[in-house]
Amino acid sequence: MQWLRVAKLLWALPCSLVGLILATLPLALGGSAKVVSGALEVTYRQHLASCGKLALRLPFRGIVFGHVILVVTQEELSRIGPHERVHVEQYERWGPAFFVAYPASSLWQLMRGRHPYWYNHFEVQARLRSAEPLRPSGGV
Repeated sequence: MQWLRVAKLLWALPCSLVGLILATLPLALGGSAKVVSGALEVTYRQHLASCGKLALRLPFRGIVFGHVILVVTQEELSRIGPHERVHVEQYERWGPAFFVAYPASSLWQLMRGRHPYWYNHFEVQARLRSAEPLRPSGGV
């Protein structure tokens, strides 16, 4: 089954390259990176993540591009890591088409009058498979 693993890595490679490019900023600022279960996990340096203006202004706490998981802090990685790993699997399934499918799902939800993030098919799947709450408290 090694060939299947290689095929998944190659299929998601264009997306992973985007993640590698984006990972250069936190790494240049002293962040850390490690490979865990076939994905590169990148976090900002703890000092920048906790009080740095850049990390606080990011519109996300974690994001995935192919086999690259970018998370602001190590603590957040331990909390949202299972969710982000579902996205890695989605990239393995969808490859570069994920760059179209994800926003298309958000747009579809927006056109239906629903929240584009909370009802996005890929986010719902990630929350279900990582045992997260399905909706934010108070509901959106």
